[in-house]
Amino acid sequence: MWSNIVKYLVFVAGCVLTYFEPINFLLLLVIVLFGLDFVTGVLKSRKKCGHWTLRSKKLRWSFVKMFVYMFVIACTFFIAKMMQLSEVTGIAAAKVEVWCVVYIEGLSIVENLLVLFPGDRFLMFIHFLLSVEFLKYVPVLSNFLKEKGEDDDADQ
Repeated sequence: MWSNIVKYLVFVAGCVLTYFEPINFLLLLVIVLFGLDFVTGVLKSRKKCGHWTLRSKKLRWSFVKMFVYMFVIACTFFIAKMMQLSEVTGIAAAKVEVWCVVYIEGLSIVENLLVLFPGDRFLMFIHFLLSVEFLKYVPVLSNFLKEKGEDDDADQ
């Protein structure tokens, strides 16, 4: 019985991998960054708490976050195929989403490493580049932050 279930799961996994073959590298990149964020987050928690007990809500939600990332990327690619758009269009849309995930997870990894290695100038520089300087050159995001700041001032 278990061998049939394993065969079925391997078959389904093979079908999914084949369908998403054009964006396999992107999905692998998201998984690797998620893994690095998970490991650095656990180590950061260990350093802050002093023990290996994992009770963090962020830890539990990280798996949900990973599922949402993968689901959104896969749905984008699937919808592009169903709309009979070119494969290049579907891959381009998935790449935009993956680069957003790379930015979010990369910043999180650097923040975790800053807790693990406080005072490391290289990590502080990378964090500054990602969280301050990089945002200056993303026009849409800088406009959003300006607009958000104006809304916050109006609320007071």
